Amino acid sequence: MRTSHTALLISILLLASFSSLTHGLILNGLPIGALKVNGLLFCSPNGNLIGNSPPLSGAIVQLSCAGSQTNLGQALTNPAGAFTVSVKILDTLLFDPATCFIRVNLPIATCSVFPPDGALTASLNLVNIVQTAILNIATFTTGPFVSSIF
Repeated sequence: MRTSHTALLISILLLASFSSLTHGLILNGLPIGALKVNGLLFCSPNGNLIGNSPPLSGAIVQLSCAGSQTNLGQALTNPAGAFTVSVKILDTLLFDPATCFIRVNLPIATCSVFPPDGALTASLNLVNIVQTAILNIATFTTGPFVSSIF
């Protein structure tokens, strides 16, 4: 008897994991199950590549959305200044490409040319949507960073 209840519960959970969310993120007519945001950060007055600006390693970048105090994800820049913020299926419900952005809080100790306070923010641009057997993954890249006071 216990085995049949366990098997039923496992079956229900398995079916639920394959069903699409009715109110989830939809891009280009496709339900999105995960998303990634890629970008580069440099040690320059605005965080963008200017001349031979060195890459900024070890900075925390956050994916935030206007009107929400919740960060949907964060990442650390690698030695080349690159980062990828990954967002799982439940957090895609809170994601809106029109209001979400990448944020870097200032100051950052390893870059002395940044302003002493505020943040750097960058908009998001859809690059592609990869369809897999299990879910669709949307990949975004950042636009240019700008200085912001929050």
